[in-house]
Amino acid sequence: MSAHHIEEKKEEVNYNANEIVYSKDWEKYRGADYAEYRANWSKYPKERFVSHFPLNLDIETTDLCNLKCPMCPRTIMDADEDNHIVKSRYIDKETYMDIIDQAVEHGVKAIKLQYLGEPLLHKDIVFQVEYAKKKGIIDVMFNTNAVLMTPELSEQLLEAGIDKVFVSFDAVNPKLYQQQRVGTSIGVVIDNIHEFIKLRNKSYPQTHIRLSMVMYDDPVWQRQFESMKVMWDGLVDSLGYGVFNERHKDLKHEYEKVEGFACEQLFQRMFLKCNGNVTVCCVDGDDEYVVGNWKEEKLIDIWNSPKYQEIRELHTSGNYDKIAMCRKCFLPDLYNKTFK
Repeated sequence: MSAHHIEEKKEEVNYNANEIVYSKDWEKYRGADYAEYRANWSKYPKERFVSHFPLNLDIETTDLCNLKCPMCPRTIMDADEDNHIVKSRYIDKETYMDIIDQAVEHGVKAIKLQYLGEPLLHKDIVFQVEYAKKKGIIDVMFNTNAVLMTPELSEQLLEAGIDKVFVSFDAVNPKLYQQQRVGTSIGVVIDNIHEFIKLRNKSYPQTHIRLSMVMYDDPVWQRQFESMKVMWDGLVDSLGYGVFNERHKDLKHEYEKVEGFACEQLFQRMFLKCNGNVTVCCVDGDDEYVVGNWKEEKLIDIWNSPKYQEIRELHTSGNYDKIAMCRKCFLPDLYNKTFK
């Protein structure tokens, strides 16, 4: 990795993402089409512009996970005996290909192969990356806990063309790490990340690597992030964190309305759950606002469906608070604290 300039950034869209950038070397390998797509990622929400198809599809290829992280809505749902959300476990290869083919037909620019599950648990993960890249998708990415990211799998993913890997890494203290990432140990994950970095640096400089943590309003966790800066500086391309907000449905509370807020995700991306449900945002783990079913409908029809149009219109007109799910969402409050 070349000498770098540290840049801290907070954009008016994606405002729950706080990021420190160490290197942009990977951007040298992106073309004009990538720059246009990223420009539109910011432009569409600001202008409340609805393209004919989303820029990005979040595809939950599996709803399984190998860890039981206490802050994760998936862990909470699994522990809830009254939870009746149907789990499907895996999306099969033929179904995945159909999703990608539909998306490419309508000009999708990016896919993220993850929602609440761990994407590396899917036996087809390498094929999934490779197929999307061969079909011309500009930005193929996933979030992972990196427990299964062995050197062998890392080499295969890099060879398949993975563009971005976002690793959840919540502490440098082994005890705190094990508290947050229940089911593994910090040593395994550090080794896997470091081997991935070495492979990337050797032959695949176009791949972007970011580590991120869940941040709490507590000096203990702020110190952990400061320690992460020391630990990973010069190795990863960026470090980030998202502010923790309660996901348990019984502990959520409603926030006061924030004038001028409209959720950016309604104009950028669409979320395909493993169980077939299509939702509108990254925090709808309970499937509160389902706009369609990708197993039964075409993706283009779901994106332009009356229910999708209704929620966009409510947000655009300043009436997002008429939707129960949106009143309980932390993003308007975070937007208010950051930009107002």
